[in-house]
Amino acid sequence: MKLTVDFSALFSAARRMGYPIEDDFVLDTPREPWEDRLESEGIEIDDINEIDVVDNLLSYRGRQILLYIKDHGYRVENALEDGSTGNKYHVSECRKLREMRSQGRFERYVVTQNINGEFDITGYRHHSRNYTEGKTRLDVCKLCLGQINYKGYKSHRNFNAFVKFNLDEFFQTYSSFFTHLPQRKMGEGEGYTVDWPEVSRAFRQEKGYTCEKCVVRLSDHPRLLHVHHINGVKSDNRKANLKALCADCHSKEAFHESMYVSHSDRQTISRRRHEQQFRNPDNWQEVIELADSGLRGFIERCHSRRLPVPEVGLDLQDDREEVKGMLELAWPRQRLGIAINERDRLHAERLGWKVFSVHEALDNFTTFVTRL
Repeated sequence: MKLTVDFSALFSAARRMGYPIEDDFVLDTPREPWEDRLESEGIEIDDINEIDVVDNLLSYRGRQILLYIKDHGYRVENALEDGSTGNKYHVSECRKLREMRSQGRFERYVVTQNINGEFDITGYRHHSRNYTEGKTRLDVCKLCLGQINYKGYKSHRNFNAFVKFNLDEFFQTYSSFFTHLPQRKMGEGEGYTVDWPEVSRAFRQEKGYTCEKCVVRLSDHPRLLHVHHINGVKSDNRKANLKALCADCHSKEAFHESMYVSHSDRQTISRRRHEQQFRNPDNWQEVIELADSGLRGFIERCHSRRLPVPEVGLDLQDDREEVKGMLELAWPRQRLGIAINERDRLHAERLGWKVFSVHEALDNFTTFVTRL
């Protein structure tokens, strides 16, 4: 029997009494066997149509994935010794994948959410022709990085986006585009002291549930205010080593590549910023700091062209002043915006806005610029 439990009235009463509620109560749902395979060894697919594309990112059953060719033939020995000589793995709908789709060709790929950087590959030895297999660290496809302008790879010729590419950081960057996020990795919660929940709660209360970077107040959503260890040592709970940061700001700190923040949580933070007389950014660096990290490639492209600075996180209201959606980036004078969520896009279009998705704006950048 399905039970529906609603604690909203209880939580609301507690908030009116001045008690911040940790509103992160969730019920675990059973996982399907294929979900576990997707996050470990991966799943082999034969049909390219099993792969969906979400804003030029690759998706399998609603999950962000990467894909690669496991079979290396007689190149397997070299690839096992030096992964950079092996097949590249794909993270976006690049030119190579589009060509294969149009030609009806699709080799046997493996799709996976495993982000440890090691790939199972197979093949045959040169001389003995014996079958062999093993693990190696393959390189990401450069065409994929250019397709989404990852970290300014294309617009700013940032080769470090390739050299220092990190899968965990990449998946975190685009977490807003997917409803299903990777499970927490083993060991992710290690290093904290046993009294950390109490230390964190007391510190956030002391700071008035206010982010020390963007100054958004989150007393009504306390779980969205984190406590950051400045020196990275999770057991060092000295107040001088602690900093209260909203989930959005925290996820953009160095060495926080594995911190996944949902799109709805980022929008909640953005909405609270505006409700609290938030000052819109004056320059593109501030846009990068405040906008969803999945927009970074597009923002870098705009910055390189010195386009007008947009508003970040603009609420869309109807004639009755009811909020109907949010644009991630907006140029109100031109009624031009960028949306991640399709519902937000539809609401904006009903209100007379011209709205692009991120990949539409990147793929048709000249057209986008002419509207400014």
